[in-house]
Amino acid sequence: MSVEDELRAQKDAAYKERDMLVAALAYMAVTAGHFRAWRGRHVGGTWDDDWRNIIFIELPTGQVSWHVHDSELAMFAWLPLREDIPWDGHSTPEKYRRLLEWASR
Repeated sequence: MSVEDELRAQKDAAYKERDMLVAALAYMAVTAGHFRAWRGRHVGGTWDDDWRNIIFIELPTGQVSWHVHDSELAMFAWLPLREDIPWDGHSTPEKYRRLLEWASR
């Protein structure tokens, strides 16, 4: 295996681990009955077609979202596809600020 292939495999493994946590967070949010979670699609921009899936969770501290690869989408098949709820414009730092604020309540 080349160094490039090994690095790609490590990156893919890290995304898979993150996506499992996002799936668990979405599941807990929905089953708690307090928060919404849904799948969306990124339209426009320069994203590769296999990275246009977005998982959204609406927390009391605001919306958070993650792009997920097509290969990980099965973890989120139970979430409804909602194209009527837009991304609120949060940045990555804002997303994690919202997440940590909610988690530290």
